[in-house]
Amino acid sequence: MRRLLRGLALAIGYPAAILLILVTLALAARYVQARFFHEPLAPERLAEKDAYLAGIRPADPAAAPNFVVILFDDLGWGDLSSYGNRLIRTPRTDQLAAEGVRMTDFYSAAPVCTPSRAALLTGRYAIRSRTHHLVFFSDTSPVATLRRMLGLGNELIRDEILVSEVLRAAGYATGMVGKWHLGGEPGHRPNDFGFDFWYGVLWSNDMTPLHLYRNEEIEERDSRDPGTWSGTFRDADTDRGDGLDQRTLTQRYTREAVAFIERNRERPFFLFVSHTFPHVPHFASGQHAGSSAGGVYGDVVEDLDRRVGTVVNALDRLGLGERTLVIVTSDNGADYNGSPGPLRGRKASTYEGGQRVPMIARWPGRIPAGVVSDGLGMNTDLFPTLLGEAGVRPPSDREIDGRDLMPVLERGAPSAHDVLFYTSTWGGTIDAVRDQRFKYRASTADFGRNKPQLWRMDADAEAHNLIALYPADAQRLAERLQAQRAALEENPRGWRGPEP
Repeated sequence: MRRLLRGLALAIGYPAAILLILVTLALAARYVQARFFHEPLAPERLAEKDAYLAGIRPADPAAAPNFVVILFDDLGWGDLSSYGNRLIRTPRTDQLAAEGVRMTDFYSAAPVCTPSRAALLTGRYAIRSRTHHLVFFSDTSPVATLRRMLGLGNELIRDEILVSEVLRAAGYATGMVGKWHLGGEPGHRPNDFGFDFWYGVLWSNDMTPLHLYRNEEIEERDSRDPGTWSGTFRDADTDRGDGLDQRTLTQRYTREAVAFIERNRERPFFLFVSHTFPHVPHFASGQHAGSSAGGVYGDVVEDLDRRVGTVVNALDRLGLGERTLVIVTSDNGADYNGSPGPLRGRKASTYEGGQRVPMIARWPGRIPAGVVSDGLGMNTDLFPTLLGEAGVRPPSDREIDGRDLMPVLERGAPSAHDVLFYTSTWGGTIDAVRDQRFKYRASTADFGRNKPQLWRMDADAEAHNLIALYPADAQRLAERLQAQRAALEENPRGWRGPEP
């Protein structure tokens, strides 16, 4: 140490050398603490959450509807044939649209996995659950350690209230099949957040280790070499070492989803089918590989479509179709293998292609058939929508950003929101806001053209800046955006009432 100090002193001087050594030691200590002795982010309103859940009255099992939410991973707005894809055939999902409502202006709450999934399950923007910085990584990844060193956490905070917890408190059987991506720490997995049953994986399928779980037990262990420093790999349609046979994942998830429905046919249930695909890397089902005009990606999407049909067939075969709301959507926009359709941008972007996603809802007897709606909606809306149909009031101690979608789905109301906000990938900031006609973005982030933009959503793919033509609309939306930013800065977690 003395030689090191002398060498540094000669190079940069004694004060700077001492400061550099102290900073290095502090970072090393912080790394050791974050890697080996970390604690999850502390909950702030756990008592309020427990009191709310304890006060929920059981639903009438004879009248309570069932809910099936099917979530694709990285499915683009233009990846389904009902949304205009001319290479990929998705007849079963298209049939759902013909039997229900297809929304053209529905959004994920974030353009990447973790924050979007947190928003769907909590009804709240990701900044409120502190899931808004990029995505969570597997706990053995250096990125997870870095997140914890920065105080960002790598698991969902325990005081967030998930729709699964509310419905279980109301007497529902709750099941999840597929990808979680909200933390791998014990105490922060699906069974810890209201799911009676879980079969699936903790992370995206490009992360390692990708163990396959049945509840808390590892049913199939992933022994692959992590490959890169971040614990991810992106080789399309390949595998590395002794990992899961990802060609079978969609089929396995579907088998477990149908079994859950069959086990719980006599009671109300909530089933969350959270598919791994079409996230990269892509693994076509062996039975149907090479059958799609859309290539390997098309094979993957068409297999997902077939499995949607299998789940819906099970509901109808058991006589549950007319008492079950089925929702199909995606956690964010298309990655580079998928299609955003006519939209600008892709996953990780707050242009339309990053957050506008397919959304199809089917409920025979409640939702009219063959309706195409351009009403505004977001995946935060599923929380209040499902609670409302189950007869449960949402918690009052926190802001719920979602709105009940049933007026749009059932009665053709114009929108669930007057405006929607777009959340950035890297810091969870509010980048843009839209109403039914216009979208305002504070800056484009394009080199040399970093200035506010106003686009007409009914006539343009975010190409032509119309601020000069509609200055009053630009000012109105700019004020809404600034007000939302200020509110989130002042009260990021959205607590109501006295601070705990």
